[in-house]
Amino acid sequence: MNIPKYDKKDLLSIPEGKTFDRKSAKYDLNKLANILIAFANADGGTVALGINNKRYEGVNLLAPQKQNDILQIGSQRIVPTIKIEITRKPVVNIQGLTDEVWLLTVQPADDKIYANKKDEVYLRIGDETHRTTYEERKNLEFDKGIRAFESQIVNEAILDDLDEDTVAEYKKLYGFEGDNLWDLLFPKGLAKRIRDKNDHIIYRLTVAGVLLLSKYPTAFIPGARIRFIRYEGREAKTGADMNIVKQIRIEGPLTKMLQQASESLEAQLRTFSSLDTKSGKFIDVPEYPKGAWLEGIVNAVTHRGYNYTGDDIRILMFDDRLEIHSPGGLPAVVTTENIRHTHYSRNPYIARALTDSGWVREFGEGVDRIYIDMNKYFLDDPVYRVDSNSVNLILKNNIIVRSFRKNDDLESKIGADWQKLNFIEKAAVGLAYEHGSVRTRELSAAVDNYSMSSVRNGLKHLTTIGILERVASAPTSPNQYYRLIK
Repeated sequence: MNIPKYDKKDLLSIPEGKTFDRKSAKYDLNKLANILIAFANADGGTVALGINNKRYEGVNLLAPQKQNDILQIGSQRIVPTIKIEITRKPVVNIQGLTDEVWLLTVQPADDKIYANKKDEVYLRIGDETHRTTYEERKNLEFDKGIRAFESQIVNEAILDDLDEDTVAEYKKLYGFEGDNLWDLLFPKGLAKRIRDKNDHIIYRLTVAGVLLLSKYPTAFIPGARIRFIRYEGREAKTGADMNIVKQIRIEGPLTKMLQQASESLEAQLRTFSSLDTKSGKFIDVPEYPKGAWLEGIVNAVTHRGYNYTGDDIRILMFDDRLEIHSPGGLPAVVTTENIRHTHYSRNPYIARALTDSGWVREFGEGVDRIYIDMNKYFLDDPVYRVDSNSVNLILKNNIIVRSFRKNDDLESKIGADWQKLNFIEKAAVGLAYEHGSVRTRELSAAVDNYSMSSVRNGLKHLTTIGILERVASAPTSPNQYYRLIK
């Protein structure tokens, strides 16, 4: 994994999160060890030691013995011993004196789990250092075997197998101008360094390196492809009734596969007309929000179990839904209940490369964005169906409601009154039409620049002129709602 080299400005300004934390030089060493353990068990990371309340306090205030304890923390407080890269950054401390901040960096562990002297295992989730439960630890142990696959050497792959355009972009991404490509690939986890029987150092590409940079990854890793299939109707049929109308097989470096998959899917999407509750006008909207379906594809490519070589990523498009199939179950501590806010990289080297190249959102934001984007377009929440062998994301397009132009339909139902309605009233009708009903607070949230009394007056007027009807079990029922009069 490529841990960024933070300069002095970054140390104070970058947010703490999945791979970065700031601590005072006087921070408890056992707790510091737990943070490093959490980083190593997740995606790797860096602790900037000597910063207190976003001010440089430095490390010179520590006694020599305390400084030495920090230098020995990887062997004295972590099991098994972990290698910690320590970079000293000169700073001017809050007293105006020359000082240092120590950057303690650990790489992600491939095939081992780190613990403290009490045999407690920690994992970095967002900006928190989380102590794992017994069940989470078991899941983590299982997932380490899958994660290790990313770092395995692919003996048959050589530099001549790499895609020239993709390598050029990768060099440009990191500003690499050297002649020896191994000097770029090795620190990023895309190659390994080994000694032959004559004690000569040689390099070999890893699975991550092949997936990201090879012209033909499937020559070495069967199943490292995406298949896009468009069906006519709402189910897949076989034999004489087969209803596949489009099928595309996508192979190549991961970034090129993502680009082609994005273009292939976008070409098949339809547009609908929907009411914009902010403007009160009808606008053309896509069948699915791009942020949602693209995030689903990127997540599948980034987090799939590549050791499942007999299966591939599949994007299945039906009339009423989009399904994205990713081989391998959910990684480690991630469950269908916490997937919206919990992150763990099954393939940290791939995840870092795709993050740096702009495909992956900031760690932990992606799945939450799918929910937000679907909700923005009045679509159902995404559905995750998970088993031990795959993760399946389902996005529903609500085609029954959106399959005709809303403007013409609503005007035909309401007649000349439609043009007489104000912004709040049009928004109320639109929400009632999209969802089947509208509640006062739902309408208030949609037109958030208006007062609650204006919202109530709008709903009252719509019932008075016979467009909406109020449904309630009692005059002051808290569960009352409004719906279009049929």
